Amino acid sequence: MEKRHIVVLTRTVIFNEDNELLVQHGLTPGTDFYRLPGGHVRVREKLEDCVVREIREETGLNVKAGRLLWVRDFLDQFPNHSIEFFFLATIIGGRFKSTLEVESEFMFITLEELEKATFYPKEFVPSLKSLRDNRDLTVENPYVRSAN
Repeated sequence: MEKRHIVVLTRTVIFNEDNELLVQHGLTPGTDFYRLPGGHVRVREKLEDCVVREIREETGLNVKAGRLLWVRDFLDQFPNHSIEFFFLATIIGGRFKSTLEVESEFMFITLEELEKATFYPKEFVPSLKSLRDNRDLTVENPYVRSAN
């Protein structure tokens, strides 16, 4: 029997001073997609600390993790069960470096441009637009059901 795991990740919503969104652009051969930056939570690492660490490692930016926006799980799309925690964050320093990694690069993009691209999760775009216009926006239930 194949052993499966639960994978915990953070994803981060960061707007710059021009209201552009920080995204990770996937460059895997044969694909062209965008997603919010983030990564795996380490054992005994607080979610907010993961947000700060991942953004610093990936972009050179120092951020302050804000409030939890959404929680999303993947039950059937990947071999393991993955749970993503989406946080709002604010840039507090650092120098942005659009690090070109083997499989991705990081950039700021307008939501209008993102709307025309392949973005995961696409259903978040309207909420991101609302959040861009009102950072205090809250949702009644932050749990977003996994797509089947």
